[in-house]
Amino acid sequence: MTEQVCRAVGFVPRVRHQVDGFTTVPAFVAAGQGVAVVPQSGVSDPPPGVRLTALPLIRRTRVAFRGGAGPHPAIAALTRALRESVPEGLGRGPGSGTG
Repeated sequence: MTEQVCRAVGFVPRVRHQVDGFTTVPAFVAAGQGVAVVPQSGVSDPPPGVRLTALPLIRRTRVAFRGGAGPHPAIAALTRALRESVPEGLGRGPGSGTG
């Protein structure tokens, strides 16, 4: 995501670390190891010295299931629970299935 955002505004970042853990990324930032693009849902309590700045980005998350299984009650329940768990204030962009 970070590389895509940087390229979109005209530069290629120098990647020094690749970390998948949402708690580890802000720790690297706090230790002076760079900057990062993280989802709002991934960092609820950043470490001291780390400031979060909102960016005008949309991230789409999809639910994958086997073709024809959409009507299954478990699939419908999971999809509904995921949609309802999105914190108030997070954008729900096109294709989210929320009206």
